[in-house]
Amino acid sequence: MPPVTSDNDLPQLLNTPTKQIKRIKKLVSGHLGSASKRVDRPPMQGMFSRTFFVTLADGREVVIQFRTEKLDLDAFKVAKGALGQVVPDAVALKDEELESEGVWAYSLERLPGKMWVHGVAGKGAEGRIAVNRSLGRVLSKGCLADNSGEAVSTTVRPHLEAVLASPLDEVATYRPLLQGFLDKLHEISKLPLWVSHYDLNDVNVLIDESCEVAGLVDWELSTPKPFAVGLGRIHTLAGEYTGGRVLDAGRKTRGMLEKNIHLVQDAVILGTLLDTFFWEDGKVGCGEVSKKALPKFLTYRIPQVRGDEPPYKE
Repeated sequence: MPPVTSDNDLPQLLNTPTKQIKRIKKLVSGHLGSASKRVDRPPMQGMFSRTFFVTLADGREVVIQFRTEKLDLDAFKVAKGALGQVVPDAVALKDEELESEGVWAYSLERLPGKMWVHGVAGKGAEGRIAVNRSLGRVLSKGCLADNSGEAVSTTVRPHLEAVLASPLDEVATYRPLLQGFLDKLHEISKLPLWVSHYDLNDVNVLIDESCEVAGLVDWELSTPKPFAVGLGRIHTLAGEYTGGRVLDAGRKTRGMLEKNIHLVQDAVILGTLLDTFFWEDGKVGCGEVSKKALPKFLTYRIPQVRGDEPPYKE
């Protein structure tokens, strides 16, 4: 999708803050049934949108986004159904003039809390541990009723096959490992289907003053995956602090996962590979930082497998 690095990346009818605020006032009045009382910019902007915090005259607080590509609102609905109030409601604000210029407008519920990166400042390691534990509890609710077979065939397998077919030099080293996972997909499809956030990071996680997770935002590229395949970010987020259990999942689900714990371990490593060799717009890519970290990340063992040993091999 086209990036938005400055206002000049937007069409002329939105390329200044004044024009953006004027359009916001028109949109909220026409779609949300209330005038805007105040419009503020958040402390950070995303790469593919222009975002504003809007206080309405009736007291509601919403987030208005102008985006250069349509959002998949179904992703929000699936996540909301599984995880509840930590996922914002999201609705499209129809504007034919904007859409003719390649911009789509959305209103999202404004959730409480601060971005993790800001809210944990000054709280040291204990603050980060508290967030990780809370995140584990929140994500434990992400089990869906469906099985993982369709997700494997429509999401995981195409991604893995695209990586295997890629001419990237970085892929060559890991091709035997990737092929091995391709052969294991039938087994991995037996894992429960889980809500997976495509870009779980310390900007998209909102926390309160007690370092409890208050919100998870930016679900637009997320799709459900087999449990643990979507946990590629476990190395930088919650890998060490899940309390010795599999995300504190429900008793029945946890029992099934614990009986197949080595399959869960495999799924985490597969997710790590797919997170490193991302697949976007039909192309496989690999970031420099991820490439350097991958050899270490592939030695990671989940708590139930490693016991008292370190999470990574030296």
